[in-house]
Amino acid sequence: MKRRDFIKAGTGAFFIAAAGKALGADAPSNRVRVAVIGCHAKGRGAAVIRELLKVPGMEIAWVCDVDSRACDFGADLVQKIAGYAPRKEKDLRKVLEDPQLDAIVSETPDHWHAMSAVLAMRAGKHVYVEKPCMFCPREGEIILDTWKKTGLVFQMGVQRRSSAAFRAAIEAVRNEGVIGKPKWGKTWYMTRRAPIGKGKPIAVPDWLDWELWQGPAPREDLRDNLLHYNWHWFRNWGTGEAGNNSVHFVDIARWCLGIESYPEQVTSSGGKYWMPADSDWEWPDTQNISWTFPSGALITWEGLCCTNVNPYMGVATGAMVYGDKGCIFFSPSGGVDVFDLSGKAIRSWDAKSGQAVITNTDNRTGGGWNDTTKEHLENFAACIRAKTPEKANAHAEIGVKSTYLALVGNIAQFTGGALRVDPATGIPIRNPEAMRLWGREYAKGWELV
Repeated sequence: MKRRDFIKAGTGAFFIAAAGKALGADAPSNRVRVAVIGCHAKGRGAAVIRELLKVPGMEIAWVCDVDSRACDFGADLVQKIAGYAPRKEKDLRKVLEDPQLDAIVSETPDHWHAMSAVLAMRAGKHVYVEKPCMFCPREGEIILDTWKKTGLVFQMGVQRRSSAAFRAAIEAVRNEGVIGKPKWGKTWYMTRRAPIGKGKPIAVPDWLDWELWQGPAPREDLRDNLLHYNWHWFRNWGTGEAGNNSVHFVDIARWCLGIESYPEQVTSSGGKYWMPADSDWEWPDTQNISWTFPSGALITWEGLCCTNVNPYMGVATGAMVYGDKGCIFFSPSGGVDVFDLSGKAIRSWDAKSGQAVITNTDNRTGGGWNDTTKEHLENFAACIRAKTPEKANAHAEIGVKSTYLALVGNIAQFTGGALRVDPATGIPIRNPEAMRLWGREYAKGWELV
């Protein structure tokens, strides 16, 4: 080959390789520019920032938090990991004015979840929002309506929907009948919560925009036992342990059972058994919810806030789905085990590879923690690029239906313990008291309609 031809060939190969790289996820045309809403150093936002920056082509263009310290922390974390500085802002509504922004990742308190999602979709932005994706069932109706009208990607943060092991195992339940016909999903969450005491009103610190923090919620004074986690246990801002943690594995049980309808009957029992009676804790610290579906399938969730003793499979949270030929255990480690009717472990799916292996009771996959956040965000980004909102692993219909179960369980808890429900719509039947809790009161000017 002549030298000139050799140079031409080499140059061509270089540009082909460069073009191939440019056409990948890191190409400017494929870049997904996101705003992270909620960046507290010890909260979910910090963990999600780290996982987001592992996803090729995901760029954190904005960090947004009503706590200026958290906003600074989020920006510094992005700079440290990725080597660039995102813009900072405390008001989500101003962030949504950026025409170059593709999506938001909402890591806010529960009372902001639906508001942030709906505002973002109405501004033409895709949405990743943590569970529970709404504060009340009425907000779920608004989310679904907005999602269908806009055609945008919506992903709720039930991350195990993107677990290779969980997906392979549920396919085996569907197509191979590894446990026979699924009948009952038992789910649970056990932990020891610290008492929150009786709060006292305090002056709003200069680092906090208390007005924006409250957003759509009716106004109250800031108190000294509220931030940045205990808002979960106040009914004005949180959804209790059911909204906080049942959604993850109740969603897995619903998925495994193949349930697409709403339930026809909901019961909830329990109460404030362990927290001091005069404390500000406003939710049950012990709760058992049961949902019965038209197909005959049953899901139960047991929540306990008083102990770290784990009576089920040795783990604090999980799901066991029972069929007429065996049962299948979905572990917080991300692994999955199948047992026959005698209790012998006969198959597992490895959490890291998603591959099925023959197992026994000495090498089960339980224990540890692996929530596949990175994989869930990868699926979110892929759906944005491909414009396939229906292929999001936890799209709006999935997210709303699984969140609804927690919320309607709480409604049953506060309205006598039992509800009859229309399985087509989820609406309680002939129950005005329950319907009063279907929506919520909003602060003036923040109504979500």
